[in-house]
Amino acid sequence: MDLSRKLVVDCLVKVEKSGFSNLVLTSAIDSHNLSNQDKAFATKLFYGTVERKLTLNHIIQKHLSKPLSKMDKEVVAILQSGLYQIMYMESVPDYAAINQAVGLCPVFRKTSAKGLVNAVLRKCRNFDIEKEVFTDEITALSVKYSVDADIVKIIKKDYGDQTEDILKGMFITPKFTVKINTTKITEEKYKQLLSEKGVEYNEMPVAGALEIIHRGSVTDIPGFNEGYFYVQGVTSQYAVSAAGIRKGYDVLDLCAAPGGKSFAAAIALDGTGSVTSCDPNPPRLKLIEDGAARLGLENITTVQNSGEVYNGKLKRYDVIICDVPCSGIGIIPKKPDLRYKSMADVKQLAELQYSILSTAAGYLKENGTIVYSTCTINKLENEQVVDKFLKENPDFKLEKQHCPVENILNVDEKITFLSHLTGFDGFFVAVLRKM
Repeated sequence: MDLSRKLVVDCLVKVEKSGFSNLVLTSAIDSHNLSNQDKAFATKLFYGTVERKLTLNHIIQKHLSKPLSKMDKEVVAILQSGLYQIMYMESVPDYAAINQAVGLCPVFRKTSAKGLVNAVLRKCRNFDIEKEVFTDEITALSVKYSVDADIVKIIKKDYGDQTEDILKGMFITPKFTVKINTTKITEEKYKQLLSEKGVEYNEMPVAGALEIIHRGSVTDIPGFNEGYFYVQGVTSQYAVSAAGIRKGYDVLDLCAAPGGKSFAAAIALDGTGSVTSCDPNPPRLKLIEDGAARLGLENITTVQNSGEVYNGKLKRYDVIICDVPCSGIGIIPKKPDLRYKSMADVKQLAELQYSILSTAAGYLKENGTIVYSTCTINKLENEQVVDKFLKENPDFKLEKQHCPVENILNVDEKITFLSHLTGFDGFFVAVLRKM
């Protein structure tokens, strides 16, 4: 019995019972003594199966006489992970994937399912999803790219002919990028340290950002314990750089956890000014405090605060960062669970985003700036929120942005990053100045 494959099936069952995939897998790997090779295999198989779930389920269902929803969850997970290996893992021969799947049945006390698993996987291996005929285009795209139909509808409405390219972009492997803590080490010295330790890296278009070629724990990267860097996407780093933070500024990060933008702001201040980091959840504030301590950023103060409720105890700020809660459509490649997230409450979400942005305006100094950003590409949450705010607040204007990332969409200084065009997270940034 292959322990890594058993672990994957265990995790798939737990996720189906409403667990978060990253937490489930991390816990499982930590509790098993797997080799690095087996950890890598289990990680690829698990996340790949989660990522392609709708496609896999559609194909499996074509070869079953009863609905998948009526079958034992363990058998479904065995079929899903087995078919993923057949369809998407070239290093695994079909016969090996099938034999291992059949062998897992008695391990999960499903011996009676051995014949079914064997027969279904043998039939499925020749199925061509590209030749499948669907009732409508939305369903076809949803199944083919394994993403909820509501998300497909949003993208189709907002981006039209680009829809399929955007959905393809959701399978792009995210770059592992870090922000260099220049309060402790210069960019050149940190790059020199990586080279000396034999760690490969690539330059990124945003100052202070590096893609690090690394497999394993982030704590093993040179300089982690010294606080020379922290993990942050290029688009998030850009959002803070767009604020134009200067030494001595007071900065408010209104939706701060887990803290990346607060850290970037504090680094830009270089020991001067202040960063006030807000979140309504105390454990999330602790994450920010721990991160700031590791990085040696002493000008960050955390405050328990809800972004949409005005807090008279907060002062006035030169820069306010509003990285608001959102649907997360732009970071689906990093978080495959989001592929199946309901969009039923997206209108209420947009109302919350507008409320947070409006509340932020009350904390801003004259001539100050608000950076409004999201990790979604849904225009209801992005352009429409900003346009509504500008209409209701004529004393604000959009600032010109100078984004160094190629192939962005810039419409009237409202910038959208699409993964298939930029290679980075789907993201939105607008900079609003109070006149």
